[in-house]
This record gives sequence, C-alpha cells and structure tokens, in this order.
Amino acid sequence: MYYLLLAMLLTLTGCASKQPSFSLVIDPLLPSVINYSGEIDPDNVAAFEQGIANSPTQITSLVINSGGGDVLAGIRLGELVYQHKLKVTVDKVCASSCANYVVTASDEVTIKQDALLGWHGGVLQPLLYGSEDFHKYKKSMVEYIMAWAEAERVFFDMVKVNQAVTVLGMMPGLKGKRNTPLYSYDQQTLKALGLHITFEDKQATVSKTGEEIVQIFSLSPEVLDTLLLQHAQRLQQL
Repeated sequence: MYYLLLAMLLTLTGCASKQPSFSLVIDPLLPSVINYSGEIDPDNVAAFEQGIANSPTQITSLVINSGGGDVLAGIRLGELVYQHKLKVTVDKVCASSCANYVVTASDEVTIKQDALLGWHGGVLQPLLYGSEDFHKYKKSMVEYIMAWAEAERVFFDMVKVNQAVTVLGMMPGLKGKRNTPLYSYDQQTLKALGLHITFEDKQATVSKTGEEIVQIFSLSPEVLDTLLLQHAQRLQQL
C-alpha cells in the first residue's frame, strides 16, 4: 500500500508523523467501547476490524485519538464505523484522514473538551485547487490516486456527507485567510454539510503547547451556498 509521496498530497499524512504508538483496547468495564489510538494505516485498521469481529460483546462506540494516516486505510476505517453504526468520541485529536473518514461516518460524534478536530484536504484538492502534471509521476502512484478518488467519492455518497467538507477551507476566499495547519467549521456549517457532531465545549483550536493548530471558519448559509455552488461548478469541469 503506497503512502502519499507526492508533494501536493504530503499534507494529508503529515499529521500522522508524531503520533503515539498504536494501541487498540476494549475496556473490560466498558466492553461495548473500543479505543483506537495512533496512526491510521492498513495493519492498524485490520486489527480494529478483527477486534470488532472477535469481541464477545457488541461494539457500539469508538473512542479515537489519531492525527490521521493512510487515506485508503482511513476510508476502510470509516466504512467500518458506518457499517457497525458506531458512536464516535474524539479524545485528544482527530485530524487529516481521521477527520475525513471517521467523524463523517458516524451519526453521533462527540468531541471532548480541548480535543482538536481538523481537516486539511482530500482527493479533490489537487484536481480542483492546484493543477498537477500527473504524467511525470510513476504509474503506480497515479493508479493509487485514481483508486483514492473513486473510493472517496463512493464513501461520501454512502455516508451522505458533502465531500466538500474536506476542501472548503482551501477554496478561494478562505484559503487566503488560513494561518493554521488545519481548519474546521462552525456548528451550523458542519450540520449543513451532513455531519452530526456535538462539542463538549467550544471547538478547540490550540495545542497543549499553546500552538494555534485549527482555524474555525464561521460561514453564513449564504456564503456556504456560494462556496458549494463554486465547488459544484469546478467538479463539472473535470
């Protein structure tokens, strides 16, 4: 499984670089809750899938702490969340592939106080907001990107969340206002895009070391409609 090596896609795995060691735990006192901490990669997601399958008690909730990782593994993780109708709680951070494919897959997401939630792109990023000459890359990498494009499209159709959630913060009009690695949206915008998220407190934007990590875009319904129309028009040009 290829990780994203292209410069235009490096940001999608960058959040995973300093993650804690992977752990997967089902607490005996809370046997319906599975805890996933660490990078999203094929082996870790396979362990997660096996953990659900082997659990003597039905797993109904996922507590996650992840800065992201491999995008196709992230989509598989999101598929499992959706198929098992898992409630999701973000413990410390859910960013990149975790934001793209885990919080979007659940109908009941809780973001704990001080936990960070943030997006910074998706497969539509290079196609819509920065042209690339794919011919200069290896065939295997191009095939990976094409597989990702199809998988992400199918995923968002399945979970009934607007795929634009991954890239709105990169669109003209918002991109120029960005001053943080990650972005999120106000509660009203998240709901309008199809997400079901409750924050225990106001959305966290600052890391424990005091660094501004997430920028929250507060969008009026009119601005959001305009951005989504522009997004749809760009898609039609592909």
